[in-house]
Amino acid sequence: MRPLYTAYTFGCIALAAFALQGCVPRDTNLDNLNVITKPYSLHFADSAGLLYSTYDGERFNVFNTTQGSSMQSIWTSGENIFVRFGTSAVYISESDGTYTTFNFMDKLELNPASFGPSAMINLPGYADYGGTKQDRIYAASNKEKGIAYNDYNGHIDSVWYYPQDDALGAVGNKVTSFARQANGTVLAFDDASRRLWLKRDFVSLWQNTSANGLPAAGTGQMFIITQRNDILAVMLDGGTDYGIWRSTDDGANFSKLPDIVLGGDVVKDITSAAAPFGKVLIVGTRNNGIWRLSGQGVWEPGSIGLKKGVHINGIVAKDNVFKNERKGEYVFIATSDGIYRSDDLGQTWVRLEVPSVKPNFTALY
Repeated sequence: MRPLYTAYTFGCIALAAFALQGCVPRDTNLDNLNVITKPYSLHFADSAGLLYSTYDGERFNVFNTTQGSSMQSIWTSGENIFVRFGTSAVYISESDGTYTTFNFMDKLELNPASFGPSAMINLPGYADYGGTKQDRIYAASNKEKGIAYNDYNGHIDSVWYYPQDDALGAVGNKVTSFARQANGTVLAFDDASRRLWLKRDFVSLWQNTSANGLPAAGTGQMFIITQRNDILAVMLDGGTDYGIWRSTDDGANFSKLPDIVLGGDVVKDITSAAAPFGKVLIVGTRNNGIWRLSGQGVWEPGSIGLKKGVHINGIVAKDNVFKNERKGEYVFIATSDGIYRSDDLGQTWVRLEVPSVKPNFTALY
């Protein structure tokens, strides 16, 4: 394995490109009046190859990697952080900021065609061995039938396994995206064939579902997300085929949602999508801001507070649990002009004061 060395600083960060005076300013929009018993954990990366983390949107930790190139994706499992460079190379840091080295994961080879944050999915407490609960990671593999899994938080010396379930078909199918429904069902999607598989629980086998209604493969990259138990297939930077398709019957049938329209033109440049807390569907675009699907099935712009023309590179939802059991729900986006946070499910946005060499952020988790 090849180590990727980093320089790590806690709280206030000092980058070689500039000097900072004091700590990052506090963001007064966050509610710190109550004690937080479960803080969120947000990780994001910029185009200079720096990896950041924060637990409150106010103070930032940073890994100053020597890779010098932008990260395509970030994941976590337990206390481990994973980052992806290029098409399939994944590196791991095994203590969420304590260690200063990312090691190349030579035992895991991702499918180069797999999409962003959905190329891997971490399932806390999913694996059950005689009443002992362990996390499980599913990854879009370039080997065997397209799925690899690991029950040890991806530790560098642990083994990755490959399910051989009959429904996955012959060797050569390559999964590109994972998601999970509110009922616990895990979903795997192959963009190259537009096939969809479901795994109901830990002991169930993978099952194929028909996925009727999706456009034919080869017309653009598609990935999946979920909104509670609904499955959404999102076309990335659509060309001939564009938009989002929804299934309410576990992927048996899909129907297309209304198009996003701006000034009489259909918006096709979708880069990311999320359904925060199952309450709203949010779409990010390359040149046309944020869009939200209302309860009436109408797309509404949600770019108040964003710099005009900003590119949206990723969306993620995080929550805090306070001592009084109240939850704080936040949506974050990585953009070409910084990291933004919304406290109202994507209607308005506030830019976080992240000190960085380059404000172009390429990924978040």
